[in-house]
Amino acid sequence: MTEGRPPPRHGNALWWSTLLGLCLVLLAPLTIVEVPPLLDYPNHLARLFVLASGDADPVLRQFYGPHWGIIPNLALDVTVPPLLRLWPVHAVGRVVLGIILLLPVLGAAAYHRALSGRLSFWPLGAALFAYNAALLRGFLNFVIAEGLALLLAAVWVAWRETRPLTAILTAALGATALFFCHLIGLLCFAILIGAHELAWLLNTPGWRGRPVLRRAGVVALVFAGPVLLYALSDLGHLAGGADFRSVLSKARTAVTPVINYLWPLDLATAALCVLTAILCVARRWCVIPLQAGVALAVLVALFLGLPHAFKQTFDLDTRFIIMAAAMAPAALVPVAVPRRAAWIIGIGFLLLFGARMGVLMTNWAAWRGELAGLRAVIASVRPGDAVMTFRLPRAPDPSIWDPRPRPRLLSDGTLTDAHFPALLVIEHRAWWPFLFDIPSQQPIETHEPFRTLTTWIDTSPDPVSLLTRGDVPGIERITHVLMLGVGRTASTDGLEPVASNERATLFRVPRVSRR
Repeated sequence: MTEGRPPPRHGNALWWSTLLGLCLVLLAPLTIVEVPPLLDYPNHLARLFVLASGDADPVLRQFYGPHWGIIPNLALDVTVPPLLRLWPVHAVGRVVLGIILLLPVLGAAAYHRALSGRLSFWPLGAALFAYNAALLRGFLNFVIAEGLALLLAAVWVAWRETRPLTAILTAALGATALFFCHLIGLLCFAILIGAHELAWLLNTPGWRGRPVLRRAGVVALVFAGPVLLYALSDLGHLAGGADFRSVLSKARTAVTPVINYLWPLDLATAALCVLTAILCVARRWCVIPLQAGVALAVLVALFLGLPHAFKQTFDLDTRFIIMAAAMAPAALVPVAVPRRAAWIIGIGFLLLFGARMGVLMTNWAAWRGELAGLRAVIASVRPGDAVMTFRLPRAPDPSIWDPRPRPRLLSDGTLTDAHFPALLVIEHRAWWPFLFDIPSQQPIETHEPFRTLTTWIDTSPDPVSLLTRGDVPGIERITHVLMLGVGRTASTDGLEPVASNERATLFRVPRVSRR
């Protein structure tokens, strides 16, 4: 059996080599396609492109302008626009995606190192969950916060007792940074260090009230900055009730951390990971330290108890199960794993990881054709044009057991190409009505009359019919209509077809319709 002792130096070299290899494989899909098929990603990139252009672009500034405030969603908006002024937009986008992708994996490795005091291959299992539903849906600020929370928790666990001032200062600065990344990431960090403090309390014999109060005061100090920022923001006034899932829907979303493109493989991944963890703990091959166990329990409880949507935040509950999955491999500390079992688990992980990455890369390679098709249709759009977009009703969803590549659909049915018309903003400097510009979430605003026009388009059951109405402010500004999907609709009668393929059709609005 392999006991829980520090590995030899050649073991450390093997660990670092394995980590590097996993990171390179995780980054490989980003070399396949220029604009990866992540649902919200093109919309985020378009906003960052507009912020980078600023007042220097007379075309874009007539549509959009900055609107800065205390917003817990600014990680990308603060860091990326300066880079876009120096390098091509899609190159910067993929580099940033690569960093975001690796953050939770590196965070899991660091957290495990802090818990166990040594390097181990177990936390590298977090690589299985790197391409999860949150990333593939483009929830980028949350993924940043997820990885950063694990890294900061690792600092707290490692240095709280030995370098308290450094740990407290790092945690306080990190908590403020997490506020501006994502509030759920901040809450996850609070859970992680709160669990550590509880473990200290339970493991300290003969503790008295004064040390407990002092440590509680330190934790309160760490989060004083974010609490003040929240009070100064408009977040407390947001509207939107709680929307809870059904029991069946909650059970289905429990596999969110392993959602990819092939449902049977995703189910198999979830089952094998859970069974492996149960086996290792039941056979006492691994232990879960108290602080990690408490944190995992709280995260799972929040997933089970929280609503799907609340105050304009969607998929609220699934963020916590994704965080739990990221830290679960880090929470398993090996004690006495039989060599044969270690080899079987390691080889099984590599085979499963390779299969999942193969499926993802196959779908992303197929996505190149989808992307090229959309770009061909919108090629004639010029700077300053205003393009209304709408989608035809979706065809019945294919079987979730169908193994053929479906680059626009995740295995849970999520359609990932909804925001790709944002390329109209990035590559054509045109107006598009669905750029993310919620004041409480993004530091950008749409100027009038386009802001009001967006509301009309977004709430109309037949947006194209607005072109013939005289009571829609700003409708005369629309120059083109982009129809996504294959088929026909009576609403487009009278429009001039410009380009079409099996993915989309672009129409020009006749001048007489825009008077």
